[in-house]
Amino acid sequence: MHIQAPAFVAVPRDNDRPGVLLFCSTKLASYPSPVPRSSSSRWDRRGLLGLVVLAQAPAAEAKRPEGVNRPELLPKTDAATTPVIDVARILTNSQERELAGYISEIETKAKVRVRVLTQTFPNTPGLAIRDYWQPDGRTVIYVHDTGGLGEGYVVNFNAGAEVEKMKPLTYWRQVQNTYGNRYYIRDHGDGDTVVDVVKALKEGFIPEEGSK
Repeated sequence: MHIQAPAFVAVPRDNDRPGVLLFCSTKLASYPSPVPRSSSSRWDRRGLLGLVVLAQAPAAEAKRPEGVNRPELLPKTDAATTPVIDVARILTNSQERELAGYISEIETKAKVRVRVLTQTFPNTPGLAIRDYWQPDGRTVIYVHDTGGLGEGYVVNFNAGAEVEKMKPLTYWRQVQNTYGNRYYIRDHGDGDTVVDVVKALKEGFIPEEGSK
């Protein structure tokens, strides 16, 4: 079965230039899908759908890296109990615990699966993430690339079809512009930035007590 494989791209560190909301361009690949076909999910048909903010749309698309598939970089732990994969080694134990707490709360209260991957391209599991986490329509994968994929990109979200419907593209752009710029990362560091992004997702997907 032919599916589409993503190039992991994200938001630029430098947000001085105006961004344009685009979907991540993909490249055709051929391998079996572990996720059952579902009308509520586009993961099995289109691979990882990227909600991205790009400063230079045509040029950035042309320069996006080829897909990578390195399952050897995945942990040996059970995927169901491993919501965070820190390939870039930027997270402390306490940060990983904090992330796990936020992710658990989002999953329990909003019924959205959040998964976090840190990487420094090309040192990334890439497409292997799909087989490991088996994302569905209610999954969002946050990829934090410390190397910026060679183009200055850091923060990237790949969302399932149902998650797409829950938040407008302007929401993702706001999160990416707030936390994915070079000034925020310079002042807070990559590890704290990852925590802050997931905390922002928690606040966005879980209404405050008393609100509708």
